[in-house]
Amino acid sequence: MKPPTSRTTSGPTHRPGRRSACLLALACIAIGAASPALAQSSGNGYLFEAPAARLTFRGGYALATAGSDLFSFTTDELTLKKSDFSSFTAGVELALPITPRLDFSIDASYARSKKGSEFRHFTDNNDLPIEQTTAFERLPIMANLRYNLAPTGRSIGKLAWIPTTIVPYVGGGAGTMWYRFNQEGDFIDFTNNKVFHSQFNSSSWAPAAQGFAGVDFSLTPMIALSADARYVWAKGSLSTDFGGFDKLDLSGVSATLGLTFRL
Repeated sequence: MKPPTSRTTSGPTHRPGRRSACLLALACIAIGAASPALAQSSGNGYLFEAPAARLTFRGGYALATAGSDLFSFTTDELTLKKSDFSSFTAGVELALPITPRLDFSIDASYARSKKGSEFRHFTDNNDLPIEQTTAFERLPIMANLRYNLAPTGRSIGKLAWIPTTIVPYVGGGAGTMWYRFNQEGDFIDFTNNKVFHSQFNSSSWAPAAQGFAGVDFSLTPMIALSADARYVWAKGSLSTDFGGFDKLDLSGVSATLGLTFRL
């Protein structure tokens, strides 16, 4: 009786051991194959430590509000539209983390529109258009606080930091804006209806504030794609070349895309 009992017991015990070994080997292979995909879903890998700073270069379109009376006068008298004062914009931002969710940043951007025009209702003595060029420039420099709505990454042990794939954020700031409004060409002296050539210019600095929201998409451990929308508020005084007009409306909305480099 013992030999049959021994054969019966040893057979089933030996076969599950082989199956377990095979299943363990297959699991190891599956985990090894899946690990690149898992790394990609967490930001395409890891850094050795959390970034000490972020540097972002962005570009997009800046829509000028153009709400003050000088813009209204210009678009009424000349063949310009308020949309002609909007333009492409480019900027740079340096951010430093204060807490895992809160960043301090300094950013600067530049937008410039330039458009040719003529008087809508007047021509010169030869029945030719009275032409001029109008340029509008804005350069805000801001200090900001940004709150990340998701963790920017997570530490694995002491030697690995994995960036989060998608990080939405909101924020705001204050600073100053350099601006310039320039018109050059032929104009009409409405006191005697004579046409003259001249240049009118106003440039200065004005206090400014902004609010923004956006999202970062991690492409690699060191690089993210950033989409951003912001509203900047500012009004600036005009020079004596534009005497009689209210402060110049410098406000506007911008939408940009950029690349963020983790440093």
